[in-house]
Parts: sequence; structure tokens; C-alpha cells
Amino acid sequence: MIASQKIGKSFMGALNYNLKKLYHPDPKQRAELLETNFSSLDKDMIRREIAMVREQRPNLNRYVYHTSLNFHKDDLLSNDKLLEIAHRYLQANGFTNNQYIIFRHHDAEHPHIHLLANRITFDGEVVSDSNNYKKSEAILRDLEKQFGLTVVQSSRKTGERAAKKDEIEMVIRTGKPSEKMVMQEIIRNLLKQRGLSLADFIKMGEEAGISFLFNQASTGRITGITYFHNGFKIKGQALGNSFKWAEIIKKLDHEQIRDSKAVSEANSRAREIYGELTAAGHNGERNTELYTGSAKNIGNNREEPNATDPDGREDVTGRERSLETDQDALVPDDRTTIDGHSGFDGFNVQISNDEDDSYYRRKSRRSGR
Repeated sequence: MIASQKIGKSFMGALNYNLKKLYHPDPKQRAELLETNFSSLDKDMIRREIAMVREQRPNLNRYVYHTSLNFHKDDLLSNDKLLEIAHRYLQANGFTNNQYIIFRHHDAEHPHIHLLANRITFDGEVVSDSNNYKKSEAILRDLEKQFGLTVVQSSRKTGERAAKKDEIEMVIRTGKPSEKMVMQEIIRNLLKQRGLSLADFIKMGEEAGISFLFNQASTGRITGITYFHNGFKIKGQALGNSFKWAEIIKKLDHEQIRDSKAVSEANSRAREIYGELTAAGHNGERNTELYTGSAKNIGNNREEPNATDPDGREDVTGRERSLETDQDALVPDDRTTIDGHSGFDGFNVQISNDEDDSYYRRKSRRSGR
């Protein structure tokens, strides 16, 4: 079982996402409401009930907890069993006195449910989001044992990025790790060797099938790193905090002048295999993509700027911070969306955009629809 978690600031945006599934025109793909403690599914009523609870914590913006629990396609689970699993997962995460809704979706080959909850309790307390990933993984492993579920190993350890949608689907479908997971394991094992020089790190990594592209200034100073494996490209920050250059260098024996030649030669080998990449492609260490054989296609991913809805209340770009840091931490490089492309196809399970339905209504009125 794999959990894909998000914390956001628009309960109605997440609700709308699930309601669209609930009223899908194709009966075979239509979601089911398994349970809720709201008085009804009337959106105006839910909005009022949410507002009353939020009055106790008016300064908490990211109060929405939305996660999907994804099971192996061979797990045969009734609605009652899924509901029992959902309750135990929520309770173990601290959601024992909170507003919640549980949906079952039918738009993928494997069983999956969506849990939508208010982090603010009826008593005004707040469910902590500290160590969300570690806590969730322990709960998942326990639930797999309790219910005899197929064990699906996690793709992320402490300090690594959460699994993307397509990675989750691949693991569930094939039981095999993604290229990203393979790269993490190779690099992690290399870094376990104490006193390893940068030149040896490069040599051993290349022997294991990984190519390196360093963002190297004319002075020889390195400011970033990108990894390649089997045609898959990923920047250090995107692979995980433990794999960005600022962290890598802490574990290696590196001298700028001494290692300048080894770095330049590694860059040349990477370019020979994967095309002529520009230094601009390294900025931010955020992009993750599958190499297409054309240098102009690499490093062109762009983030949309921050935006607010017409009332200036909320970010409506659809981005939410991943759950690798505490709720109020300021981490400029951790604003990427949980969606993304990492070179695999066919994943249909999504987590909602962080958008308020009032924004959609205003947008529809402006467009005349």
C-alpha cells in the first residue's frame, strides 16, 4: 500500500475534485462516498461547517489534509474493508476528532481511496504534520500486516522526495522500482563509503551506470548536480534533499582545484551520451524528465508564478508544498507539485489541485459559460 499525502489550504478545492469523480458521467468510473461526518454533501453547508471549526484557528492556512491510499491491483477489498482501513489510518495519524470525508475511486486498475480531513479538531487543536512521511510509512506497514495486504515498498526514505503519481503506479503495477528509486539506492550506497573522493565517486557512479553533469562555474566552483541513468535525467534537489550538491559535498573529499579536471571530464562524458546541455538547465535543481535525445528539450520545464484568486485570498496555481517539512517551515525549493513527469505513463490516481470552487465560478462567469 502506498499513501500520497498533501496538505493544502482549500478544503472546497479538494472536495470539488472528489465530487467530480462522484458524479462522473461514466458509471464504471464513478466514485463512491464511503462515509462522512458532515451533515450533508451540500457544498454550502460543508463550507459553513468548515468555517465554524476554522474560527478556532484563523491563522492556520494549510488546514486541509488530503491523501490517497493505493493498494495492489491483486488486493480484493470490499467497501467495508476499505472503510475500516481508512478509519485506522486516520486514527493512527491523529485524526480522531475531526471533520472528514472518505471516497472510493474507480478510475484506475488498482483499488484506491481518498481521505479528506480538516486538521483542526472540533476542540480547536491541530493535528501535527511533523514527520508525516515517516509516521505514514509505519502505519502503512502495520496495516498491510493487519489486513493481509500486498506489501509495496516505499520509494522514499528520510530526506528524499515523495513518490510521484507515475512512480506509485509503476510500483503497484509491476512490483519493480522506478529509475528514480534505483538511482537513489545506487548513490546512497556510494555515499556510505567514508573518505570517498569526488573523482572516485564519479568513477564508481559511472561504473554503476550513472552519468553526472555538474553545474561548474568558470572559477571551477560547483553549484549543482544532475544525474542520468538509462536515459532518465533528474536534478539533485528533485531526487531528494540528500542528493543535492550541498549535501553530497559534505560526504565527499573534495578540493576544487584538484577535482576540476575530473568534473570537466565527467561533464563531457555526460554530454556525449545525453546531448549538449546548457548551464541554465541546472538552475534550481527542480526539473525531472525523461531524456528525449534533443538537447533543446532538456532544462525547459518552467514553474508558473505564484498567483492568487481574484479576491487575493488563495494560491490558485494548483501547487501545494509536499509533506517533507513541518507545516510552517520556509523551504523555497519545496514548492513543487506532487504531480510531475518522471518518464513513465498510465497513472490515473490524482490528488486535487488546491483551488477553491468560488474561483471556478468567477472564471466561468467571466468566460460566459
